[in-house]
Amino acid sequence: MRKFLKSEIDLIYNLLQPDEEVLWRGKPKVMPALTYLSTLLFILIISIIFIILRLIKLKELQADYWDWYLIALVIFAVVVIFYTIVYIIRYNKKIKDIFYVVTSKRLTIFNSKSERIIMTKLYPTVKILRYKQSLFDPGSIIFDFDIIDFRIVEKGFNNIDEAKKVYTIINKQLTHLKEQELDEA
Repeated sequence: MRKFLKSEIDLIYNLLQPDEEVLWRGKPKVMPALTYLSTLLFILIISIIFIILRLIKLKELQADYWDWYLIALVIFAVVVIFYTIVYIIRYNKKIKDIFYVVTSKRLTIFNSKSERIIMTKLYPTVKILRYKQSLFDPGSIIFDFDIIDFRIVEKGFNNIDEAKKVYTIINKQLTHLKEQELDEA
């Protein structure tokens, strides 16, 4: 994870309201979806095995040429390798300029390259708060979702190192907000 640049820190403080306090800021770990990459790796390994088996078969037949099946397998393996490289490069470009900010009033996702807020969520509008960790993910905090093409897409702070700590900070803010609402009622 790269460090914050001065321009990024300035961007955070310029976009905040005067009565907001920054409680935490961080960046996602640059780590592509390993489940997706492991599937591509599995496909690549299977195609390499098929290539080797085909070469063995052609050697048994004492053929001096590559047949269409072997050529198709090699092209398929090259396409999988190329697609994997393109996927990793695009993911790293997309995620390197993203950073997250937790303030006393809201949760915000910034893009420092375009100098704009991608998503902001005020605490009263947070309906779900979930800590998610998996084998391939250091920790994520989900606080919103969207339905795109009949699929539920979770939104929040993905792949952050201090996910448990950030979850506690957000939960404390939400609890404090609920206590204020009860006191006012």
